Amino acid sequence: MHKKTTPETAPRVDAPFDGRIMFSNEKTELILLTLQPGESIPSHKNPFDVIFTGLEGEATLGIGEESIALQPCQTLFVSNEENRFMLNISDTPVKVMVTKILS
Repeated sequence: MHKKTTPETAPRVDAPFDGRIMFSNEKTELILLTLQPGESIPSHKNPFDVIFTGLEGEATLGIGEESIALQPCQTLFVSNEENRFMLNISDTPVKVMVTKILS
């Protein structure tokens, strides 16, 4: 079975930022995040591992005490044991694909 999803047709994440569920099954979920200049996602921990993939702009990710710049075509793995936050300190929107590894 094939299913094509676009940001315009994808369900929104229940959050105060623009997150779109591009794909979801029992093993994996792909979320397209778009952060406007100055927007952020507060520090949190998830019960699953995550891979962040930079698509547009430069996102700043905080992993524990470390601050990491994520640029287009770069990936960053974050284990379920690590706190993380994300922010856009640039003057252009940032797009990041988040891959949740659920099992």
